[in-house]
Amino acid sequence: MDNNKILDEFVRNYYAQLAGGVYGNPVPLDPKTTALVLIDVQECVTEEYFVEGYKAMGIDVEPLMPALDQLGENTNKVLANIEKILNKCREKGIKPIHVKLGSYLPDAADTGRLHTEAGMFYPPGAPGSDFVKEAMPLEGEIVLNKTCSGCVVGTNIDRIMRNLHIDSVLVVGFYTDQCVSTAIRDFRDLGYNVDMIEDAIGAMSQERHEKALQGIQRIYANSETTEQLLARLEAL
Repeated sequence: MDNNKILDEFVRNYYAQLAGGVYGNPVPLDPKTTALVLIDVQECVTEEYFVEGYKAMGIDVEPLMPALDQLGENTNKVLANIEKILNKCREKGIKPIHVKLGSYLPDAADTGRLHTEAGMFYPPGAPGSDFVKEAMPLEGEIVLNKTCSGCVVGTNIDRIMRNLHIDSVLVVGFYTDQCVSTAIRDFRDLGYNVDMIEDAIGAMSQERHEKALQGIQRIYANSETTEQLLARLEAL
């Protein structure tokens, strides 16, 4: 037998045992000490944004439509779950904190180096910068802009949550392998209880989503489905 396969099995068992100790029980839910953090739930993750972006660059999108349609289908499923969670959290008094990609200056000169090199500019009012309808902030809810991947590095969210006496964080949004996983690792290192809702986060492809989950699921965060979380919220 291939020794790499033997090692794979050993490591799977190792992390399964570790997860039983770190996240053997679901993250506690209490409206006074729990926050819902929504990461980059904005137009730049939608199929329409990609289609219009390619058209603006003069690229024929027709050959790309099978992939883009699948991207849209996957994204819409995640958005539907995010909407359910957001509405239920509001109903139960759990504060949402909306984090978005967005510069403060109209020329986006304040964008971080990584995003600048990747051409990711989201000045106020630019295509892709607005929140999607499923997760539009209500008046009085916290909205934070970031010009980098990590919301802990890129915003004052840690200080805000500590001021609110938050110790448990529910995480939803995009992308699993980038901004979401960065936030989850940072929140956990800062001492928060972290609950990752595995079907309310998404990546550009299912493959990237699943591979990212492998590195954080029940290691840096508890992992549960939207249905499981909604049932726990309903019981509050």
